[in-house]
Amino acid sequence: MADGGEQEHSFMWGAQVRLPCDMPDDILKDAIESVRTELDAVEDFEGAGGNQVVERIKRKFDDKWNPNWCVIIGRSYGSFVTHETRKFVSFKIYDKAVMMYKV
Repeated sequence: MADGGEQEHSFMWGAQVRLPCDMPDDILKDAIESVRTELDAVEDFEGAGGNQVVERIKRKFDDKWNPNWCVIIGRSYGSFVTHETRKFVSFKIYDKAVMMYKV
């Protein structure tokens, strides 16, 4: 951890990724790019658009990287989860915090 108890981050593919990151680079890059693409396309994330974004990302990851992915996107949240090894990431993009993991 950095001085003052701050969480360390690394900028990757345009997102602020929380370290340590437990995800291979190919899946991580896909996660960041998928979230960015979906957020750029949605007009009203805070309304019904947010649920549709999360559902599309989850379905894409279930199809491409095998089920069962969980996707959380919001301005702020707390969490404590159990996940499959090498299948967890938490990052910030734009004004959104994102957590994706596979169970």
